[in-house]
Amino acid sequence: MMRRAVTLALALCTLLGSSSPALAWDPFESDEDGWQQPPAAPPPPDPEPLIAPPPGVYYVTETYVADVVTTDGPLTTYTTETVHESTGSYARVLETVGTGDTSGFDGSAFNGRATLGDGRAVAGTYYENYVLGDEGFLPVSIVFFQDDSELARAIAGPPSGPPPVATEPPGPGAPAQPQASCCSPVPAEPQDDRRTAPDDRTTSRRERTPPAVPLRPGVSLLPASPPLANVEVLRGRPLTLWLRAFAGDREVAVRSWTLLEGDAGRPLASSGAGTAPFRTAWERLAPPGTAYMLRFRIEVDTRATGRRSVDATIAVTVRSPALEN
Repeated sequence: MMRRAVTLALALCTLLGSSSPALAWDPFESDEDGWQQPPAAPPPPDPEPLIAPPPGVYYVTETYVADVVTTDGPLTTYTTETVHESTGSYARVLETVGTGDTSGFDGSAFNGRATLGDGRAVAGTYYENYVLGDEGFLPVSIVFFQDDSELARAIAGPPSGPPPVATEPPGPGAPAQPQASCCSPVPAEPQDDRRTAPDDRTTSRRERTPPAVPLRPGVSLLPASPPLANVEVLRGRPLTLWLRAFAGDREVAVRSWTLLEGDAGRPLASSGAGTAPFRTAWERLAPPGTAYMLRFRIEVDTRATGRRSVDATIAVTVRSPALEN
């Protein structure tokens, strides 16, 4: 009896000593490597901007490129071309004007305001551009976005021939007016049998030669955009200028161009063919109240007069604080 009790006690001790925590749960235990890290904390929210723009001022994502005028039959449309990009600037609406309406901002936009065929100013909207500086939002320029159209009007010309002359019937006793016979021959005027002298022929040829059409220069942001007299660019941002020439109302091909004078910043080239634009950027500002004046020599070829040249100038205002890395 004593031996059976000792055997039972030894068996119970063996069972308790060989037990394992198979039923225990560990919150950091993983099926693969035995441990897992506690869950990561959620990321902090995005910080609020340090300086909020004034009421009505918004961040620019559509940048002005050029004024565009297109004609489709009798319809002429005036629009503004933009590119979807931002130069780090801000803007607000100043005023929206209708066709022919005057505005207190007329003459203040760097791209001007076009007119219709009858002389009225086109409709559109004035915007003011801002840059964020150390002292807050600073106004830098005004631009006009045109949005208008017109139909060509047919203008009747004056009637051909002299106006009829009213005549009164002759009174009693007035001498009879001679009546021309319907079949009477009209006497021919005497012909001058003299031949044109050599000097007369030379003079005649000179009079028939059209005078040379003066050339007009143009500097544009695009190959076919309106010429500009001044342009604004942020510090360090690239600027592209196209050199062009016009004979009357017709544009002529540019043979070559050369930068004659002016602080051109960091230009890629100081001369080039007419099919290549002038490209540069400025890393420093001009003295306060001034702009960089650039003068180019434009060479063209014309059939009537041969090779000719004309000078073009443009004022470049560099704004802060943008600077390209």
